[in-house]
Amino acid sequence: MKISFFRTPTPRQFSFRPRYYDERKEQLNQIRARYSGREEKDSAEKVKERIAMRWGRRMDQKTRKKSSTLTLLIYLLIIALLVWFIFFV
Repeated sequence: MKISFFRTPTPRQFSFRPRYYDERKEQLNQIRARYSGREEKDSAEKVKERIAMRWGRRMDQKTRKKSSTLTLLIYLLIIALLVWFIFFV
């Protein structure tokens, strides 16, 4: 006889429902999509994505230039302060 003060939860059942996959039907749908005019829409979307990627790269390059210029100025300032401290103090 087992005495338990707390109720233990029962484990949940795993339910897997397999789907039917028809490779031929999938290929037919791809061919239909290619020739039904969806490709034009897809190409327009691809162009938009390409433009967005280039724009993002250009913005990254600008921020890199700004940050590299800023670090160069900081290094030059530190070197100038060290030279001033060594020779004039």
